[in-house]
Amino acid sequence: MDMTRGIQRAIYYVDDNILVDLDLEEVARKAYVSPYHFQRIFLLLSGMTLGTYIRNRRLSLAAAELQSGSIKIIDLAMKYGYDAPESFSRAFERFHGILPSAARAKGAKVNAMSPLSIKVSLTGGSVLTYSIEEMKGFRLIVKSVRQVEDYDAPAQLWRQCSMDGTIEALIDYSTSPNKEIIGLTDGSTYDGTSQMYYVGTIYDEGEIPEGFEIKEIPARTWIKFLSRDMTERHAEAEIWRRIYSEYFPASEYSPNEYQMVVYLVGTDDYAQEMGEIWVEVRKQMFVADENV
Repeated sequence: MDMTRGIQRAIYYVDDNILVDLDLEEVARKAYVSPYHFQRIFLLLSGMTLGTYIRNRRLSLAAAELQSGSIKIIDLAMKYGYDAPESFSRAFERFHGILPSAARAKGAKVNAMSPLSIKVSLTGGSVLTYSIEEMKGFRLIVKSVRQVEDYDAPAQLWRQCSMDGTIEALIDYSTSPNKEIIGLTDGSTYDGTSQMYYVGTIYDEGEIPEGFEIKEIPARTWIKFLSRDMTERHAEAEIWRRIYSEYFPASEYSPNEYQMVVYLVGTDDYAQEMGEIWVEVRKQMFVADENV
């Protein structure tokens, strides 16, 4: 089974169990990726979080049930995962634009979200430049923040590091010839809602400068994607989208724990807008599944 079929298998599982409390670990297991990477892949491919998809599918089904039956709103709220009819009514109004009571009226207009389905189509045709490297363990000198879903903590950390002199200090401290500045997401720290994010650089010295910490990266396999346009955030997001929607579905690898955005700023060979995205990977462990 390739990654595309794995993600579709997970989506089928979600829709088959839409009315129960879904375990993210189990959903991700259906796709043969970690919970962190499933959340990331789902967002990049669908444009919404898994939580938003589940909520909107439930509200869509709730509206259909309201219009076709006489179920009480309090019972409907409980059925679709809300502790109180008031919270259900607020969510219903945000999604449909009307209250549940109004949705019963003849001719009332509500929204419907159909189940997601991965379609095979001709895409791509453009070039992704990459290399696969077996790397020894290395150390980063970093500053860190915990990144929570729907909270842009990494962008705030980058702004802080740019304003308080951290970036200049990291360039001075870097023991790499290229003086890379790195943004690292550590999927191994994912707890279901957040993970650790770091801004740093390669540092092989012994002493830890005041105000910084050391992050040890173990020996792993990395795929490095080269980009010549890292100045715009939307450009970086587009590279990530292509990595997950074009490269990994056709690859023998799947993403593992670590991801790094590497800005190459310190040599005459690279302009500041050039960079690399490093994704730590493992060989895919998919199995045949005739049901998908």
